[in-house]
Amino acid sequence: MSKVIHKLSLFLFKKFKIIWILLTIGILISAFYANWNINQKRAYKDLKEVAINLSNNIDGFIEDLLQEIYALPVYGKKIVDCKSDLYPFLEHITLNNPKISGVIISDNKHNLFCSTLPNNKDLIATPIRSRSIIGPYNLPLFDQPVYLIQQKMGNYLIGILVIASVLKSELQTDKNQSTSIALYNEYEKKNIFRIRYTEQNKNWVLSNTQETDTQYTPLGLVAIEKLQSINGVSVVVSENNKTISHNLWYSQTITILIVLICSFILYALIKNMITKRYSLQGAIKLAIKNEEFYPVYQPLFDCDEERFTGVEVLLRWENEDSQIIMPDFFIAEAEATGLIVPITLQIIEIAFKEFRSLLEERSYFHLAFNISALHFTDSVFFNQFHKLIEKYNISPHQIIFEITERELLDKNDTTFINKMQELRQAGFSLAVDDYGTGHASISYLQHFPFNYLKIDKLFVQAIGSNDIIESLNDAIIQMAKGLNLVTIAEGVETKDQANYLANNGVRLQQGWYYSKGLSIAELTALLKGEKI
Repeated sequence: MSKVIHKLSLFLFKKFKIIWILLTIGILISAFYANWNINQKRAYKDLKEVAINLSNNIDGFIEDLLQEIYALPVYGKKIVDCKSDLYPFLEHITLNNPKISGVIISDNKHNLFCSTLPNNKDLIATPIRSRSIIGPYNLPLFDQPVYLIQQKMGNYLIGILVIASVLKSELQTDKNQSTSIALYNEYEKKNIFRIRYTEQNKNWVLSNTQETDTQYTPLGLVAIEKLQSINGVSVVVSENNKTISHNLWYSQTITILIVLICSFILYALIKNMITKRYSLQGAIKLAIKNEEFYPVYQPLFDCDEERFTGVEVLLRWENEDSQIIMPDFFIAEAEATGLIVPITLQIIEIAFKEFRSLLEERSYFHLAFNISALHFTDSVFFNQFHKLIEKYNISPHQIIFEITERELLDKNDTTFINKMQELRQAGFSLAVDDYGTGHASISYLQHFPFNYLKIDKLFVQAIGSNDIIESLNDAIIQMAKGLNLVTIAEGVETKDQANYLANNGVRLQQGWYYSKGLSIAELTALLKGEKI
């Protein structure tokens, strides 16, 4: 599986530029669509807000006009003469309200009864509803169309005449979203009144046509808001496609620039990261070929025996520039590419060469090697390892395999348990390494045939700190005893830590308190004088 992933990663690396271009195009298309959708919603929201405001304006305007006629004495009394009974009131209304150009009153038989204007019988309309607005009408007295707002009051129909310029002033807006505003009759499917914005003159002008189905006629976005003051009449605000397209392309241009700039920056960063990774892979392969990897040995001290009884074999890399490279830099890449297996085999062989005579002299001494799940699933590792065991005549009882807890083995995969049992039966020891830093449960420890448990330095360094982590040490030690596991403490740096661990039954300890990682020559000097 890891080889397949590696091949796929290599393919992606080689085709990265093409893939990135296609990905950028895909993101641009998605961004275009999202931006178009957002632009449409924003434009509609703005238009709707304009429509609502204008609808409220017209409602207020109509109600203000009608307030003037509510005071007319047409309720509960019979009006005999227009001139004496009503005309003074009508004249007062027209003189005191400049928005009202005239008032006409007809009776319930639709006969003109009273008017402030002469020759206006054509204005009398049969009302379908108690309140309405109709027009336009062209009267000789006015140089522009007039509109009639009608209100039924008792047995009379009151009509208020409003010229087009007054309606225009109520409907026009300084918002630049809209290009057309209309009062629309939903029953008759036509405009009552419409104004449009001209870019040339930068102002609103009256449209002289009454288009049918106007809600759908404008080539653009439309927002509709019904009037509350007159049933069946709506304010229709529209924006044409030219305006929408202009705004859209402006935002699309900004989007393109943002996407391309971000794409370029991310491409450079990711390309650099990937190049480093694959350059690292190539460097590791070359280092294996040139045998640049070497071991250092950190001694393990037995507090009961008061002597060193083994070492953990640590990996180091000295490149061609004589720079020492620590495992943190390359180990993840080595494991991801499978190169950790040949590296481990090289280190094991070097250690066997250097320790061959020492292991023969000190039968209690052991070597501890770090391995991972990848070593168990690799088809050649253990075959090559056993060949090295035979070649250098190393006793299995002097070898410990340390398996980190941070990378749990799959309990459901029999490959691991079978190989581990085989190793134990052959005399090799198994240790769960870095315990406490991962997710290993008691059942995990019981499932696999470990015989050592290494407490991570994180817990050891907490000794004496009164930290909550310190309290976990006792629990881990007691758990290990309950599972018959020999406990090893790593990262011991102070005498207090060493004494605490020894007093709690942890006799095997390693860390800078005892020694740093040593070369074979330094280790030999350290061991010189010890009782064999």
